[in-house]
Amino acid sequence: MAYETFATDLIEKVGGKGNINNVIHCITRLRFYLNDESKADTKEIEKMTGVISVVKAQGQYQVVVGNKVGDMYQAVTAELGLNNTSSKKIVVEPTKESSEGFGHKLQHGINEFIGIITGSMIPVIGILAGAGIVKGLLAAFVTFGWMTDASQMYMLVNTIADGIFHFLPVILGFTAAQKLNSNPIVIAVVGGILIHPAIVEIASGKTPYVSLLGIHFPVMNYVASVFPILVAAWMGRYIEKALKKMIPSVVSSIVSPIVEILILSFLVLLIVGPVITFISDGLAAGITGIFDFNAIIGGAVYCALFPILVVFGMHWPLIPIIVNDLTVNGYSMMNAFSSVLMMGIAGAAFAVAIKTKKKNLKQLGFAATISQICGVGEPAIYGILLKYKRVFYIVTFANIIGGALAGALHLVNFGFAGAVVGFASFINPKTGIDSNFYSYLVTHIGTFVLSFGLTWLFGYNDQMKSTDEEV
Repeated sequence: MAYETFATDLIEKVGGKGNINNVIHCITRLRFYLNDESKADTKEIEKMTGVISVVKAQGQYQVVVGNKVGDMYQAVTAELGLNNTSSKKIVVEPTKESSEGFGHKLQHGINEFIGIITGSMIPVIGILAGAGIVKGLLAAFVTFGWMTDASQMYMLVNTIADGIFHFLPVILGFTAAQKLNSNPIVIAVVGGILIHPAIVEIASGKTPYVSLLGIHFPVMNYVASVFPILVAAWMGRYIEKALKKMIPSVVSSIVSPIVEILILSFLVLLIVGPVITFISDGLAAGITGIFDFNAIIGGAVYCALFPILVVFGMHWPLIPIIVNDLTVNGYSMMNAFSSVLMMGIAGAAFAVAIKTKKKNLKQLGFAATISQICGVGEPAIYGILLKYKRVFYIVTFANIIGGALAGALHLVNFGFAGAVVGFASFINPKTGIDSNFYSYLVTHIGTFVLSFGLTWLFGYNDQMKSTDEEV
């Protein structure tokens, strides 16, 4: 594909350069902030080669393009004359409607919140998934006797993988600040202060608090934490605005950053951090409690509904919850369920790819299958499931069965990656290959085979019309 031609055509169809406020991307979507969405020709865009679907959500005009999104994004930004939009401050002005009435304000607030989560988490998802896979592989190597946990190689590689989680507040601080238009370096420094060895030592000591003005303030361990630094980035945006008004511009570049660091550090360490940590721990305990109460129903419902959340881009708020679950508990049942449902989708996509004689659909089916077993579901969801309703229903049924089975077996995930590429994330880092890994094989293979078989027998044939053709 000539990405330059694609970019030129796409920009024209979304209303031209003048209609584009900004553009970012996630794993599979080009996310446009348009000044006027009515100027975009959605029907023509969906007909373009390389476009799977179009979604309007979270104040964004999202063009689903699949795994080639990186190349397409570079072409689009080059055509727009943006050298580095990843670091460009995104300012989306609210429309007149969004500022009127509680309902519009609530919708705007929800869209902004999801946008913040999306922009903050997307850059780190890949390295978190990779770190989880590495830790799982290390555990497998120890189990098979290929390596000992006392060897220097083990300690070195394990340190690299652990380091990614250890410094998560620093990494998230930087990405969240970029999204929130605050100073990325300042927020990253605050993240570093949160995980300073002195803070960790106090938090793990016999008296985990500091006394200031006769008041005892609890000190928490923020290593691998998620939410405190996100709140810090949000506060930093307003603190910076206030400091710009108060500090003379001649000394602002020197004075403002350190003053902001001092204010944020005190606020987060003494007040905000402990409160957010308490809520985060409660959230993790609550999720664990819900699944422990009835993991079978929980798994079935989660696996049935998650693809629907993906359709509307509403799954992103779950990402920091899963990361928080992993960092607090060391494992995540929710992420295990996410992995199971991926195999249900992959099985259906693979069945369609093999059964169809339509060249374009066959290519899409195989590409979507590969993408799905690597943990990316949008190509299969938008390209196949939403276009063939019977396939969607069969996948939902297969995922309900797979989720219920995963819940019954209490399957958990120890990393962030899932599906086939994330198999090592189901290996217990402490005990190696145990019953959890065998449960992973049973649930994932079983869900894939069930979805494949039902789709092959009842879900698809070339005489069926897609939703596009029905219209």
